[in-house]
This record gives sequence, structure tokens and C-alpha cells, in this order.
Amino acid sequence: MTYSPNISEAHIPFDGGWTEENGTPVLLLSVPTIPIEMNINIHKFSYTWLYEKEMNAYVLCILLNKEEEFGLIFSQKEAGQLLLDSEAYGVFTVVITKESLQQLGDDTPYLSFPKISLSRSLQAGW
Repeated sequence: MTYSPNISEAHIPFDGGWTEENGTPVLLLSVPTIPIEMNINIHKFSYTWLYEKEMNAYVLCILLNKEEEFGLIFSQKEAGQLLLDSEAYGVFTVVITKESLQQLGDDTPYLSFPKISLSRSLQAGW
């Protein structure tokens, strides 16, 4: 579900990569600076993608439970490279943790956002 974002800042993923769960691509991101508690119960979320021309970046804006909002920056030369992988051209799940991806365990807290798709901007060209 999309919405009109009102974010004041966005966060850059420190690390990321693709994995798969039950046949669905999963974009796993480490975002240590995100101000959201990782144990929050997600009752509902909305998202939209923006393209920021000056930064040559896509921004994923997410609104949690109609209360908390945050953005993730995918600049073309950094995290945006993940959006060029074949998995990003269909529907995928975004999983966010504050922890380093090398230190993930079964008890690592995370947030999961299923059924995400990227509508690519003609301005972006990527």
C-alpha cells in the first residue's frame, strides 16, 4: 500500500544482500542508525519509493502502524547496486536489522516488510 511520505531524514544501509525464503526473494539490510525499535509489532505498514535526482538515489519510505515513519537511501553507487539485481525486478521482502549481517543469529531482532515492489523512475535510468 502506498502513501504520501513526510520524512525528514533517511538512513543508508551499512550492508545488504539477497537471500530467499519460501521461494520469495528477501533483501536483507543492516541499518544501525534506524531509530525504530526492532521488536515493534507491525500491525500495518505502507510504503512508497521516491527518486532523489540530486543524490541519484531511490528512497524507500515506510510508515509503520500509521505512526512511525522512516526512509532508506539506495544511492546508485552504494546500496542501489542491490536494486540492479534480478531479484529487485519482482516482488520481494525487505528485512531490516540494526545488527551487522556477519553477526546475525536466530535471536537477532529484525523488521520484515513483505510484498515490496520497486516502480523504477524514468529519470533515474537505472
